Amino acid sequence: MSIALRLALHLPRDAATVPMARRLLDQALRTLGVEPGCRDDIGLILTEACANVIEHALDTDDYEISIDITDVRCVIHVVNDGSVIDPARLILATEMTDRELAAMDLAVLDEHGRGLHIIRALADELYLTPATSGGLVLQAVTTLRWTSDAEIWQRR
Repeated sequence: MSIALRLALHLPRDAATVPMARRLLDQALRTLGVEPGCRDDIGLILTEACANVIEHALDTDDYEISIDITDVRCVIHVVNDGSVIDPARLILATEMTDRELAAMDLAVLDEHGRGLHIIRALADELYLTPATSGGLVLQAVTTLRWTSDAEIWQRR
């Protein structure tokens, strides 16, 4: 047996939307039986991705979140139609090796410069691509870990 769940949100670019989106996602993951630590990681990924839109996508009034959950993984897409990001910054955020990240002086990054690095550390895969209408698409993929109560989702 397998599952497929999709959450789709179209939200105003307002900080109040971030905890609401995180609670919706957490409730879905909890209901399905995802382990608490895995839910926390996925929630932080979503929070950081949304916070990046709130903080940096100043040229847009709204943003979209779509979350696809299967019996194997959770895929988060956060899309904004704001200004196009410099591709060099995207490469820095997504292609640094773990060794380069560990050696990096995090004091150089201010409090608002760590979001993509946090997402990269928690997600199994992270992709940042230009949106077709401008702006940015963030895709984060995380493998799900299930509680023992959720074994029905693991039967095939």
